[in-house]
Amino acid sequence: MAENILIECPDCNVIAHVEPIGDYNNENPYDWMDAEKYYFTKCPTCAQPIVMQSDRTVDHEDEVIWGNPFRIYPSSKFHVNPIIPEDIRNALTESIQCYGASLYTPAVIMCRRTLEGFCQSMGVNKKLPLVKSLAKLKDDGVINEQLYQWATLLRDSGNEAAHNIKSNFTLDDAKDILDFTIAILDFTYSFKDKFDKFLARNPQV
Repeated sequence: MAENILIECPDCNVIAHVEPIGDYNNENPYDWMDAEKYYFTKCPTCAQPIVMQSDRTVDHEDEVIWGNPFRIYPSSKFHVNPIIPEDIRNALTESIQCYGASLYTPAVIMCRRTLEGFCQSMGVNKKLPLVKSLAKLKDDGVINEQLYQWATLLRDSGNEAAHNIKSNFTLDDAKDILDFTIAILDFTYSFKDKFDKFLARNPQV
C-alpha cells in the first residue's frame, strides 16, 4: 500500500497527502500492462470518502510503474452541459475553475458574467441591469418563478464581487451562486427544451 497519496476534496477544496485506508489491484490476466490500482481514503478535514485510481505505465527510463493517482469518486460537484452555447459555456467553465482554485470572489464575478451573457443570448437588451434582465426572462416564460426567486435572493452578490473591493466571498457563497448559474442554464437549454419538444409531439397534453 502506498505510504501517502495526494487527494483533492471537492467538498471542502482541501488538497492534502493522506494514507490510503485500503487498496485493490485490478489486473488483466492476458495483458500485464492493462492494470489499475484503486485507493480508498478520506478527506482529513471533512471525512468525505474518496476513491483514487492509478494506471500501470512506463516512466522515462522504461521502468514499469504506477502512475499518479487521480480521483474517480466523488466526481466534480459541478457539470457543464455540452449543449450550452460555447461562449456561455466557456464563462461557466472559468467560474468552476476559479472555485476549484479557492478563488471564490473571481468565481462569483464569472458567474455574473455567465448570466449576463445568457440573458443577452435570450434577446434581452444588454443595457438592462442583471436583475431586470432576469425579470424579463421570467415574464417572457424563459425561466420559471422558482428560478427567478432564487435569482432575487442572490442578485446582489455579483455586484458586491465586482464593485466592492472589501467583499470576500466564502466557499459556501460561491457554491450557492454556481449552483444557481448551472440550474438556470440547465433549465433553459436542457429541461425546458425537452419539455417544449414533448408538448410539440403531444399537443393533446
